[in-house]
Amino acid sequence: MLYKHKILAGAVALIVLGLITFKSLQTPSLPTDTPNFSPGIHANIRNAFLDVWQHYKELHNYSFDVIQSKLSSSTMQAQPVIEISDVFGKNRRYKLDVAEKVLDSEDLYIADLPENVLRGWFAHELGHIVDYENHSNLGMIVYGLRYTFSDQYKRDREHEADSIAIRHGFRGDVIAAKKYILENDFISPAYQIQISKYYMSIRGAELCPDDIIPVLPKVEI
Repeated sequence: MLYKHKILAGAVALIVLGLITFKSLQTPSLPTDTPNFSPGIHANIRNAFLDVWQHYKELHNYSFDVIQSKLSSSTMQAQPVIEISDVFGKNRRYKLDVAEKVLDSEDLYIADLPENVLRGWFAHELGHIVDYENHSNLGMIVYGLRYTFSDQYKRDREHEADSIAIRHGFRGDVIAAKKYILENDFISPAYQIQISKYYMSIRGAELCPDDIIPVLPKVEI
């Protein structure tokens, strides 16, 4: 029984680590004026990201890393980086891992994607980070578990990331990214099904409000 509990605990830890990076550092990194990019990252990725980044001013107080790395289950992954000593606190920084190629494709390099597609993809990922801001460091652990085990919760969070991107002015780019994925013969049907299942539809993106609608007081006539 104890062995089974250890297996379960290990599985949960791996799930959480998939969405959150924990680090043990003596001195947390400080915010910089612009994001830090991994060495050798392509200029197309850098320029498209910076174009989107300037519209997410609420994130500029955080240290932010854009890292091109090997990803086995996604094309891009936005994560909070939390110090182990501050799990119950509020301090964090963020990173965005970018794969070399679109998931499950052989020849679709991220650096070669159309500029508006890149912007739409980055706007969506930064939308996730704005959403993360609604959760404490401890709450992010719960977020990771719910995202993994609840299809409805995952769908809600992906729709919210799209909605945030649209509210930041990237409706056209978000739609361009969706069309590129869903209508591209070089992208695997499995990936397209996943996008259709969890992410906002093209029609939904077209109809999504581009600002936060205020709650108006009731007026008696």
